[in-house]
Amino acid sequence: MNASATRAANLRASRRTASALAIATTCLSATHASAQQAAATTASSAPAIEEIIVTAQRREESIQKVPVAVTAIGAKQLADLRVDSLRDIAGLAPSLQMNTQGMQSNPTIIIRGVASGTSSNSVDPKVGIYIDGVYIGRSTGSLLDFSDIARLEVLRGPQGTLFGRNATSGAISVTTSVPKGDWAFNGTVSYGNYNAFRAKLSVDLPKIGPFSVRVAYLHDQIDGDVTNTLAGQTLDVSQRAPEFGTLKYVSKLGSRNVDGGQIAVRGEFGNVTADYRFDYTDSNASARAMQSLGVIPDASGQLLAPIVALQPYFGGTTNSSPGMLRSVANATSNEHTVTQGHSLTLNWHLSDNVTIKSITAYREFRQDPVIFDLGSAGGLRFTFGQLGALITPGLTAAQIQAALFAPANLPGPHDYFFPLLSARATSQKQFTQELQLQASRGPLQLTAGLFYFAESAPDTEVLGILEPVPNGTIVPSPFDAAFGSGDTRTYAQNYSVAGYGQLTWHLSDTVDLTGGLRGTFDKRHLALTQISTAEGGNLGVGDYRLAYSKVTYTAIATWRPINDATLYAKTASGYVSGGILSGIPFRPENLVSYEVGSKTEFFQHRLRVNLSAYYNNYTDLQTQNFINGVQFFDNAGKAHIDGFEAEVEVAPARGLTLSGSLSYTDFTYKTFVLVGVDVASVARPTYFSNWTGRAAATYNSPALSAGGPHLTGLLEARYRSSYYLTSTPEVNVLTGQNALEDVNHRPGYWLVNGRIGLADLAIGGTRATLSAFGDNLLDKHYINFGAPVLLLTGMYDRGRTYGVELGVRF
Repeated sequence: MNASATRAANLRASRRTASALAIATTCLSATHASAQQAAATTASSAPAIEEIIVTAQRREESIQKVPVAVTAIGAKQLADLRVDSLRDIAGLAPSLQMNTQGMQSNPTIIIRGVASGTSSNSVDPKVGIYIDGVYIGRSTGSLLDFSDIARLEVLRGPQGTLFGRNATSGAISVTTSVPKGDWAFNGTVSYGNYNAFRAKLSVDLPKIGPFSVRVAYLHDQIDGDVTNTLAGQTLDVSQRAPEFGTLKYVSKLGSRNVDGGQIAVRGEFGNVTADYRFDYTDSNASARAMQSLGVIPDASGQLLAPIVALQPYFGGTTNSSPGMLRSVANATSNEHTVTQGHSLTLNWHLSDNVTIKSITAYREFRQDPVIFDLGSAGGLRFTFGQLGALITPGLTAAQIQAALFAPANLPGPHDYFFPLLSARATSQKQFTQELQLQASRGPLQLTAGLFYFAESAPDTEVLGILEPVPNGTIVPSPFDAAFGSGDTRTYAQNYSVAGYGQLTWHLSDTVDLTGGLRGTFDKRHLALTQISTAEGGNLGVGDYRLAYSKVTYTAIATWRPINDATLYAKTASGYVSGGILSGIPFRPENLVSYEVGSKTEFFQHRLRVNLSAYYNNYTDLQTQNFINGVQFFDNAGKAHIDGFEAEVEVAPARGLTLSGSLSYTDFTYKTFVLVGVDVASVARPTYFSNWTGRAAATYNSPALSAGGPHLTGLLEARYRSSYYLTSTPEVNVLTGQNALEDVNHRPGYWLVNGRIGLADLAIGGTRATLSAFGDNLLDKHYINFGAPVLLLTGMYDRGRTYGVELGVRF
């Protein structure tokens, strides 16, 4: 069977799966009444699964009643899993995959095969991230650290109606805790290997008049796990970017030292509630270690390969190994980022049926100058004289060899060579305003609103391609123009205005119809004052203004044949604005989704089964690629995505909860135009696994004695199947054959985490919890990020971590 026939068969099979899912869930619901009757003989104190309230449709609803694919994780489970940042949530929801792109401030987030994570300030995220209803405009800096998360929701599928900005992939919504109005203290402190230390506390103050106040603080630090053999050496960038000055390489790679604080103030004035929130995060971190998986044998690789091969003669370090290295030579400096935000949410309850909400917010982010050795080549040693000998035409092999080893051309103690050098500084300021109306009358329920977003974001990037660095200093050279080295300076101003409305009509006690529309107008202004040719842009220096508009929609049919079953069919569209990335113009991307699903509970809420199946038509998808050291950002073409998701939770005995999820996603490119060639037959999404799964067991024992402590335990495992680091195979230009596929294709793996402890220990007037925890208990070493930047590079994530934690509350 040929590739087209195989994809067609897969598509038909996926559609059959969706049909079978609808039939199966209907049958499950039909038998639900008899299951409840059988369960009625159990005692009223029988274990049950906790009801979860979510705001997936911008109003509070039970997760089992809302007809969308959403996973919600509450404060207790987040604490047990030690989740204080979005970087910790990979695999917690079906179809959710995540990694950091070496630097710890920039994530790649994948939901249902659609990836978000371009670091440029000119490209909008495809996954919307919201903090207390406030949209976070940039991927870089979105991995905020919080000491006080009340609930985390992961919405899967395009968000084209209700949420602040359009998104083709999904949305992640973080809700922080509100003040209680009574005196309370919660604190935890933990210590683990790699000198890991974490302290969290939150304090609720007694109510003062109409005001309640809650203050929270987090400190989180961990040493790096890979030694940098270039520790303490410096890189002088001032001749390219004076404001960058001289940057020092870190001694340990993978370290993190974060301080974060939150203040929440609630004012209650009759039928008006005002919530002010402030968050601040100050982070010092070093990127993960990058290793070389091999020289890419393209045109530039033909020049780079002999340089790498000659390193043993010049004392250079290639950072090459089939497994994880414990020491590397990476030209990586400390990454200092500061993020802060203010928001004021006003809720005005005009009546039992009408509420008006206003969300006003200002946020800002700053990343100080940092160099990150994405190319894993900071230890290579080569000089201008040696490079000139290699590229000068007409020299014989003997002349080249003589020049390479001439004493005057040999590298000095601080003479290095970068196939790719990248240093960057950026910042962003944003203002958002949303007005929302919630109204109901008879069988009609309406959510409508207006949304405004404005941001300004300067960005400076220093790029060096095949660049010698004499005595740790970047200097202008005749090779800059030939290879594309130089600076890129941009200033982006982006605006978005939207109006939306979603109406639900309760046709009967069991049937709902929902329809929603959103009209979006995006305006973009990019001032491009300097550009390096390695950025791949076809636009020169200048001011560019663009505007885009789009109407997106949602339509849902919901049937609740019994109280504990919700069946739905849904179609929705999503859109991400176009723009200009460093001189590269690109168009908007669009996605239309078709989904069916069921949410059912059995045996007096002791068993919960949620299922969904979907088919997505994805057009003009925005993709980023690197070829011969040059960046390409294109609207690649179109793709079809289909799959299914299952979440199961069961409470078989008091104190014991078993849960699991499984998802499968098939991503098939129909067209993928790269440098003028359609490569759809060999293209694949990067860092993407077709299968993901999770299994977990939590246990809370009865009290060991009257009023005494009880045992707690958690064991969970997360799985992802194999994946690729690049969107197409690397090709040897001399033979035309695929190259490096054995290291490009990464195997699947399991991550196992656990926790055990004693809870509710009485100490004076307080209650304490003492526990031991471990993550990645099997010490799995895996690469979850890589880049084809002349060398194919890869980043291993951290291995086993463990420690002890003490929590106190009163």
